[in-house]
Amino acid sequence: MIIGFLSDTHKDKKNAIPAIIKEFKRRNVEIIIHCGDIDPSHVSKDLFGGIPVICALVDQQKEELVFNESRPDGWTFTRPGKRIVDLPDGMKIYVGHKKHVDFLRMTEEDFGASLADLRQANDGLRMVGGGHLHFQTYKQGQLVSFINPGAVEDALGWGYEYAVVDTAINQVVFSRILPTKDDRVPFSVGVISDSLDITHRDGTFWARLAKEFQERGVSQVIHCGNLALTDIGRPEMKDFTVHYAIRSDQQFDHTALQKEASVHANWKVLAEDNLEEGAVVNINGFKFYIQLDLGLKFKTVSERGMDSIAMQIRRKHPETEFVLCGFTREALFVEGQQVITINPGDVNADRNFVVIYLPTREVTFGHVPYDPLPALTETK
Repeated sequence: MIIGFLSDTHKDKKNAIPAIIKEFKRRNVEIIIHCGDIDPSHVSKDLFGGIPVICALVDQQKEELVFNESRPDGWTFTRPGKRIVDLPDGMKIYVGHKKHVDFLRMTEEDFGASLADLRQANDGLRMVGGGHLHFQTYKQGQLVSFINPGAVEDALGWGYEYAVVDTAINQVVFSRILPTKDDRVPFSVGVISDSLDITHRDGTFWARLAKEFQERGVSQVIHCGNLALTDIGRPEMKDFTVHYAIRSDQQFDHTALQKEASVHANWKVLAEDNLEEGAVVNINGFKFYIQLDLGLKFKTVSERGMDSIAMQIRRKHPETEFVLCGFTREALFVEGQQVITINPGDVNADRNFVVIYLPTREVTFGHVPYDPLPALTETK
């Protein structure tokens, strides 16, 4: 299914809902998940374009008539204590409002464990939706993932926010309607990490990755680290400028590799002399800070702690807009006060990648596909 997520529409004083519904239809959304704080006057089949809606009610809305006897056809409401519903394709989803608050109090690792416990108690649960905090967040899990699409009204970030999930290709897109026109030329940056021995596991991977990036208009690629030195200069990536980080233990061999002139001109190494302190790359006026093992540090802090770390980085490296990391398997996305933090997740195990569309700051989490196993043939 293709699922549209939105939240915290409140009074929708800027009339953003119709613009988001228009975008949902352009993206072929089949069902809408509203993660709460909806004004009763917006419970309208016409306002939401006739698309079925599953909406989370907050405590004070449980008994209101509009959410009970007079609700429109195609609308379903979840209530505190009863948040899990079955989608038409049979997938289970938790549609709540304040679940995200747990991430402010827990470390990433503990929050992931709480999601796993929720899945354990509700077999088949795939996604947990929440809102309330007015900023976008994604916490990928192996069995269940958390999504906050941000706020339609009074978002912490710029614009009127929403998300779209395509379950067929396991893709999550966080986007927004901009309130004003940005005059900068649009472009896209691809982000990957931890590719390690992927070439041995799948000789077609780099060609497939290049295809995914080309289809999304990517011109620049950032590899956050844990890259096999033998993959530097892959011919499949010849159409991109690739900025890559190496580990400190790879420095000697990497220097020898450069002397042999075997690194292609479109591959540009980051921070050869100060690898442990991270590096900043400026792409078309947008600054990206890259430090591989921040992903491990983030596992031990709450979402609030992540934003604090990102702000410290921004203080040291002014105007940094994105903090990129890796090292851990699962993808992570936190829209902070002034900095967006992204861990694209693991290439080697999960074939994860991220595409950042600028200047809109739309962020897509995707997976490089692989072919299904061939049909078995009977032998006599």
